[in-house]
Amino acid sequence: MKDEVTTPDGHDRAAPPTDDLFRILSDSNRRTVLFHLRQHRAATLDELVDVLSATSTEDSDEYDRTRAQTSLLHSHLPLLEDHGLITYDPGERIAESTNLQGKTGEWLDLAVRQQIRFENANETHDRSDDEIRVLLVDDEPGLPETIGAYIERENDDLAVTTAASALEAVSTLEDESFDCIVSDYDMPAISGLDFLEAVREADPALPFIVFTAKGSERVASEAIATGVTDYVQKGPDAEQFDVLVDRIRKAATRD
Repeated sequence: MKDEVTTPDGHDRAAPPTDDLFRILSDSNRRTVLFHLRQHRAATLDELVDVLSATSTEDSDEYDRTRAQTSLLHSHLPLLEDHGLITYDPGERIAESTNLQGKTGEWLDLAVRQQIRFENANETHDRSDDEIRVLLVDDEPGLPETIGAYIERENDDLAVTTAASALEAVSTLEDESFDCIVSDYDMPAISGLDFLEAVREADPALPFIVFTAKGSERVASEAIATGVTDYVQKGPDAEQFDVLVDRIRKAATRD
């Protein structure tokens, strides 16, 4: 049975079959486009080219924007539109997401996390002893991948592994070691502070930063009482990511 998503007009739209989703998400450019549209709902053609350029392994000066635009117009966008995942208005040159929740969103999250882990594994041999390894935990769909990608793009000395829940983070900690943990506060099943308590039982000294939209004296006092290293409130733009990076460096390099 196909997974269904209820659209704003009240109609149920079936997710593409699994085989089609696998084929769609096997291309990194399509993953990037869908990921961006799920975060922002809509984007112009030029904005999508900018996103593809920013995530490309090529130097920005060498990136072929004309080729990228042609590929979007004649390959990626028509395919995504045919499968009901986006709409594209050629007159306005705007793409909008239409069906990126439910099964499709879960597959997209999984594909992006696998891509990040694969890239991190390939870069391991290039890492220096001074690199700071960060475990970023947040249950909001797509958000940890967005934050992690920004941090790694802007900071060569940070490597970020993401987890979509505290349970996934606990499993990751069993296999890998980190210099700092960054976790959301309000998560289902196991909250950020419950996760912190579990981490403290295993490693009392591991830096742990709470990064949350819930900004209040109560939340801050609870975090401090539980043994959090630092507390950073989320903001509407990337400036708070830079604040977070500064706190990560201070926490991970303190004596």
